Amino acid sequence: MALSLAVAGGASACATGPNLSSDYSQTARENYELAQASFDNQDWEDAAAYARFVRERFPYSRYVREAKLLEARVLYELKEYPSAQDAFRMFMAEHPTHEHVVNGWVPYMVAVSAYMASPSSVPFLPPHFQRDQELLRQTLMELEVFFDRYSGTRMEPLARKLEAEVNRRLLEHELYVARFHLDRDRPEAAIMRLSSAHDRYAGIGLDAEVLFLLGITYLRVGEVELGRQTFTELQMQHPAHHHGEQAKLYLKYMDDRYGPPDPNRPRPDRTPPMPEVPAQSKEGEFKDWRWRKAQRDEKRDAKIEAERESLAPTDAVGTPKAKPKQPETETETETETETEQPEAEPEQPESEVEAQPEPETEAQPEAEIEQPEAEAQPESEVEAQPEASDPEAA
Repeated sequence: MALSLAVAGGASACATGPNLSSDYSQTARENYELAQASFDNQDWEDAAAYARFVRERFPYSRYVREAKLLEARVLYELKEYPSAQDAFRMFMAEHPTHEHVVNGWVPYMVAVSAYMASPSSVPFLPPHFQRDQELLRQTLMELEVFFDRYSGTRMEPLARKLEAEVNRRLLEHELYVARFHLDRDRPEAAIMRLSSAHDRYAGIGLDAEVLFLLGITYLRVGEVELGRQTFTELQMQHPAHHHGEQAKLYLKYMDDRYGPPDPNRPRPDRTPPMPEVPAQSKEGEFKDWRWRKAQRDEKRDAKIEAERESLAPTDAVGTPKAKPKQPETETETETETETEQPEAEPEQPESEVEAQPEPETEAQPEAEIEQPEAEAQPESEVEAQPEASDPEAA
């Protein structure tokens, strides 16, 4: 078909020249009519293809607006709700004077697309109130835009119904979170949730459940008067509800146990607990960078000491030679005796007698040992020579 249209268009152009205002508008209209027929027959893929052809091939045609709107509707029917929401929003921004924008249908479809993209209750998955509610909050934002700009249009009643449904689902989520806190012994968090839900989502249809759970939580923390007020409000606003009948029994129980209402009744201390200060670490327990640096220094010193021991002097044969005791010279013995004299003066003669023979017997072998090392004598001779030289040194 497209080939025949192209041939016909070429023939007419050769005959009289192209007429842009008639040929392109007529072709765009035909393609748009095909797209609309496919959409009515629920042939979503062909409808999207024809609408895209009109938008891309004839960008200046008056049917481009309708083609864009039809593409957004196709995305919605294909259940591609985030894409449909973006398409409706873009159409509303590009064509604010379109009739479907002015009457509020396109802004309403933006909110409906956001609502349809929110989680729903399906088998084998958690219920919708246990999942993320961000898309529902986004739906409320889109509805606020609708009520701000398009209130009074024919779509407002439907928008009000959608708002009530979104608020009901958000309230179900708040009740779930409040029960979650109560199951884990956090009544203060539950009171905050329930009080906020009662003020924010009033008149939706779940007020009786909110008030009943709030009154029970007040009794749990010892707020007798607040619980009495909550149950009284529940009984007055919802007398036919089963929670209203339960509230009547709770009021009778509170009158029997706590007596009549008393505004001066002492209230429990509900101040939040202060966070505990963590225990301060003692010296040497906190292993920070200083401790690690000290550990590295100790390992390095131990390694250096081991290398020094491995580099001990060896004899001529190559075996490690034991480190001999350093002989004490006469000067050393004299200094030792001089330093020891003030400490033990009466024992000075004994220390001199004990310290005197040591340099005479050990100083001479050291000189005689040096001579055999120069002559490279065996080790046995070196070790035996000092014994033979002892009489001479004496």
